[in-house]
Amino acid sequence: AAITVLDTKTGELLAMVGSLDYHDESIDGQVNMALSPLQPGSSFKPFTYATALAQGFTPATMIMDVRTSFPDPPNPVPYVPENFSRNYHGPLLLRQALACSYNIPAVAVAHKVGIDNVVRTARAMGITTLDASSYGLSLTLGGYPVTVLDMAYGFSVFANGGTMVGQTRPASLIEPGERRLDPVAILQVTDANGNPLDYGQREVQPVIRPEVAFLITD
Repeated sequence: AAITVLDTKTGELLAMVGSLDYHDESIDGQVNMALSPLQPGSSFKPFTYATALAQGFTPATMIMDVRTSFPDPPNPVPYVPENFSRNYHGPLLLRQALACSYNIPAVAVAHKVGIDNVVRTARAMGITTLDASSYGLSLTLGGYPVTVLDMAYGFSVFANGGTMVGQTRPASLIEPGERRLDPVAILQVTDANGNPLDYGQREVQPVIRPEVAFLITD
């Protein structure tokens, strides 16, 4: 079990729980699961829908929830997703598809907008475990690992109207297309006399359009 708690308005990391019991070797208690990449499941879907809204989709765009075989390069075989319930719901509004977290519409949207574009959105919004490689459509269903901290920071962009708030990342750590801010874990560094030392800069970085953040949140 892991938890990260962020103040979305300041980017400050308020709490982190990385293990149920640091001293319990039977659960690998000394592994910080808040920073260990794991599959996020359906919590990844908003990155896909944000990409779609940025491309001109609307909450009223119709998406078909029917059995579909999607071409899925670089994978050699098509991808045929199923909903959790194993049922189909026919024509849906994009708003309904996201609110109900149906799998087939999420894959259909990812296929339409381009999985590479979904990756770009997720990386810009804070997901650092994705690179420029080619990913399959299962990405939209949370099939590739991310960290709890990155997910919390990425979702803070929705809460902040499309902007990221945080502290400047060292340039040496930033890959092309990645976020350039980090959550704030240290508030101040002082010298032996109590004088504050320069320690990074607080910044606000626009990431997605405000209307896209509003619609996803709504």
